Amino acid sequence: MDLFEEWLNKKDESIWVKRALTDSSYRKYAQDHKLVKNGKEIAVNTDLGTYGDAVIKLCYLEILLDKCEKLTKKKEEYESDEYFVRYVARHYGILKYLKVDSNDQKMPKNYDYEKPKKTTGKNKKESKHKYIATAVEAMIGAIFKETNDRKPIIELLKTWMEFGPKDSNESE
Repeated sequence: MDLFEEWLNKKDESIWVKRALTDSSYRKYAQDHKLVKNGKEIAVNTDLGTYGDAVIKLCYLEILLDKCEKLTKKKEEYESDEYFVRYVARHYGILKYLKVDSNDQKMPKNYDYEKPKKTTGKNKKESKHKYIATAVEAMIGAIFKETNDRKPIIELLKTWMEFGPKDSNESE
């Protein structure tokens, strides 16, 4: 069991992990289905996902600095929504942990990432799988909030780099 699995299993114990696994669609679902008592707001993963994204960027930079020619491009390869959905989220079966509005037909139920259609300006489209990638980022944010230690996250991200397709042009 790795660090990510360890914290997924603490979903009922950690307020940060619980928040990381709660999509913003669930807040409205909970209100509509009277799951919210006394008007208490449900904490969702959006901001925690942004926080986790920053932690992930820093950790990947630490891993890759002076180890590849195109640092930004290489880092982006491992921190893309597509990578998180196709390889990381699928590896952990994160969909079974997520709280989402299960009645929302726009929410995909699989890890078959669909790239968003290219648009410009304010109408920029996001992949409908974005909520899965946000949960992965939010989980890293939650782990960091709980431990305040980058080292185990760096080791975890090194293993994640092995999840994706192998680059035949890169030397080991």
